[in-house]
Amino acid sequence: MIAVIADDFTGAAEIGGIALRQGWNAIIDTRVQKGTETDILIIATNTRSKPPQEARKTIRELTLQLLSLSPEIIYKKIDSVLRGNVGEELLEQMAVSQKRRALLIPANPSLKRVIKDGIYYYEGLPLKDSTFARNVKHQIGSSRVIDLMGDGAGKDTVVISRAELMPDKGLIIGNTTDEADLDHWAGRVDEETIMAGGSSFFNALLRKIKVHPYTDPAGFAFGKKVIYVCGSAFPLSRSVVEDARQAGQYVSYMPSRMFCKPAEKSAYMAHWEREILKGVQQSGTVIVAINVIEEPRVENLSSELGKTIATVIANVMQGVQLEELVIEGGATASAIIEKLEYRKFHPTQELAPGVIRMKVEENKSLHLTMKPGSYTWPSSIWKYSHKP
Repeated sequence: MIAVIADDFTGAAEIGGIALRQGWNAIIDTRVQKGTETDILIIATNTRSKPPQEARKTIRELTLQLLSLSPEIIYKKIDSVLRGNVGEELLEQMAVSQKRRALLIPANPSLKRVIKDGIYYYEGLPLKDSTFARNVKHQIGSSRVIDLMGDGAGKDTVVISRAELMPDKGLIIGNTTDEADLDHWAGRVDEETIMAGGSSFFNALLRKIKVHPYTDPAGFAFGKKVIYVCGSAFPLSRSVVEDARQAGQYVSYMPSRMFCKPAEKSAYMAHWEREILKGVQQSGTVIVAINVIEEPRVENLSSELGKTIATVIANVMQGVQLEELVIEGGATASAIIEKLEYRKFHPTQELAPGVIRMKVEENKSLHLTMKPGSYTWPSSIWKYSHKP
């Protein structure tokens, strides 16, 4: 068995899709359970948004639990642009696993995310100058991958190219500009090295072992009662929602004054829930999204937004039996899944790279589909035109 620890839920789902693509069985879980039978066990966490010490504690506990299952390897799935506690988590996993080094390959050449001479390039521009840097919440002040690892791990990190020897210890980032580079780094697996990185590197690792491309014999048929939850702050995501609204789709935006007065929040939430439920009952499909939030004088607003959306969706689902729940954004997905108390998932279809449809162990009549916020909606589930 191969084990994977993912630092957010959409990343875990993306790994599940790659497993399907390469002909492997996969299970996504939020905890380690003995007796799980699968080719690839993916543990979904939300450590990307946690404080470093809390993230390290989670990784320490999960690594110990996974080691007790004697997996062939424990892959560490991280954000492809190194957001979160990447270095801190890898150092903890190395210590618990008693490994000397970790090989980290975050680049995703197919999405024009590459590392050359230690500089991260996003769609041809240094990361800090890219559209991605302008659209994320936290400022990206450097394009040097060692800087992106943070003060706690940067001193332990080196960058190497294919022709160079692997250092004996520490965190090692490989310059990666194309698929050949990915395949080269995948060939560096050994007993002393933790393998870590994005979805493309994991795909290359699986290609080294077995390739039996997945084909869905039943084709793709979406259910009739659907809620899309669009929690991403990326402008393209917001624009496609607005295009859908203008095309006549039922879009329910969070009330703009949701957080203005704490005493009124429950009333706003109840109104929003009724609006969403009405939309599902009348049209079958509702897009739930955030547009404008007035006077957001709330500490940890991002977290509060996720918790509020999760509570609203959970309450709506008590009034209607959904067939499909489609969630955009890892933090939003984690909040909803935690609120619904879903723990175990079975990937069934990869609708596009990173967009994965799954069965839910705790709600067998529901399919759950996830998409990272920075990825593009596939036409198979997003039928409304949008501007490129």
